[in-house]
Amino acid sequence: MAKEFKRYLVTSALPYANGPVHIGHLAGVYIPSDIYTRYLRLRGRDVISVCGSDEHGVPITIKARKEGVTPQQIVDRYHALIKKSFEGLGMSFDIYSRTSSKTHAETASAFFRKLYDEGKFIEKTSLQYYDEEAQTFLADRYIVGTCPKCGNDRAYGDQCEKCGS
Repeated sequence: MAKEFKRYLVTSALPYANGPVHIGHLAGVYIPSDIYTRYLRLRGRDVISVCGSDEHGVPITIKARKEGVTPQQIVDRYHALIKKSFEGLGMSFDIYSRTSSKTHAETASAFFRKLYDEGKFIEKTSLQYYDEEAQTFLADRYIVGTCPKCGNDRAYGDQCEKCGS
């Protein structure tokens, strides 16, 4: 017999705030979670739907560099656009927030602090590429070289666009 839950939390992958949502995002992630949330509500279940813009990561800094603006300008623009797109499609989240919010920062910090205090992390030192001109460490996405698997000479450090490795 299936267990009946008293409350439900439905969430979706957080869209990067570096561009608009597209049909693939909608069909694969957001419409299914919206349908499931509506289904639960129709069944009288206590449900909350939570999502938000992911405002951290390399895709945002790449977009900002390409446009000659700050990462904050990118996330502000696309957070508003993504949220408006969801609303325009009749989708609603009980909470649609941002990873830059104070609540997110406090919750994420507490979560990782708890894991750290419980000894769940392994600390080690590693080398990382550094851009002297920009005075910043470089994420793998910024490193371009030859893929050791297929020989593509324009592979990123985190993924080869030719073979997927």
